[in-house]
Amino acid sequence: MPKKNPGRAEAPVKSNTNLARPAQRFAIGDTEIHPLQLYRNPERHPRGAGPWTGEPDKLAWIDAATGLSCIILRQANGTLGGYVAVAPNHPLWGFAYDAIPSELDISAHRGLDYSESCRQYERESIAICHVTERRRSGRAHPAGRERNTSDETWWFGFGCDKPGDLVPDGYKPPLHREEGEVYRSMAYVYEETRSLARSLKAIEDGSASSNGVPLMLGAPDTKPDEA
Repeated sequence: MPKKNPGRAEAPVKSNTNLARPAQRFAIGDTEIHPLQLYRNPERHPRGAGPWTGEPDKLAWIDAATGLSCIILRQANGTLGGYVAVAPNHPLWGFAYDAIPSELDISAHRGLDYSESCRQYERESIAICHVTERRRSGRAHPAGRERNTSDETWWFGFGCDKPGDLVPDGYKPPLHREEGEVYRSMAYVYEETRSLARSLKAIEDGSASSNGVPLMLGAPDTKPDEA
């Protein structure tokens, strides 16, 4: 009997292991990006075959056009969410998502529903937090030294479990087709996250330019140390 060629066999993916490697490229939509984090979270990944088959459960990268940190993260119900970080010098830093003036027209996937400070002490495979090279490589802090830097990024985001979105938890194929529900794929969420990053960058650039749209923003309704 001829022997099977094991050359293209894939090694089992370990739970909650960062799959991103230096110089690695990740194909998404019609482009490729350099992932800082790429996780599989079996406890969140939908069971059974579906449009999510082959998708990772967390993807973190730096948006090339804006320089902003971005994350796509799968939620406990199997849907994906997109998140973008802004620094303390951003006009919307510390704002609650529902306190952002409507005239700014930030409408990633039917509007924002998330605004929080970096969850830097949460497990990395599910943390919504800026990814540094140290965190990406998994190198530990030198013995006897505490973490001496704090991440002051403020994150805005959106989830894909709104009306009309297919929620994989309890997925029933015939029913979702009848009700017109659509699964929002990794490629779709990537484009919506990029759109959010561009909107946030435009607000930052506009506030710093005398030729930009003036922003008359009051103090944020929510501060990071109160979240």
